[in-house]
Amino acid sequence: MQVDPAQIKQVLINLVQNGIDSIGRDGSITLRARRDRQSLSGEEREVVILEVADTGKGIPPEVEKRLFDPFFTTKDDGTGLGLSIAARIVEKHGGALQYQTQTNRGTTFGIVLPQSRERENIPAGLAS
Repeated sequence: MQVDPAQIKQVLINLVQNGIDSIGRDGSITLRARRDRQSLSGEEREVVILEVADTGKGIPPEVEKRLFDPFFTTKDDGTGLGLSIAARIVEKHGGALQYQTQTNRGTTFGIVLPQSRERENIPAGLAS
């Protein structure tokens, strides 16, 4: 499956912005890309994972429960649509939006996408 680069870029921008909001002045954000094998839609397959990791506050358990709910936000100026739309975009591409979080240590979001069956479609640096 081919991805829409503009939509995946928008997901990445949203995740980076959320990370910036979480880290304050002294934290960091790391972007990584890697290949793996995971279950997507009940099928074990090769995937490409784009990760956005921050060293921020982490996500409190009470927020985790509603993280992908439309219109739920913890920000004064937020719409609460960012993560719900991001998850929908990734799912539309046959993938999944996953995360791991630790209080006061940070959060890593992973955009898990099915790897194209045609190797030439893998961005340079990801193919091995």
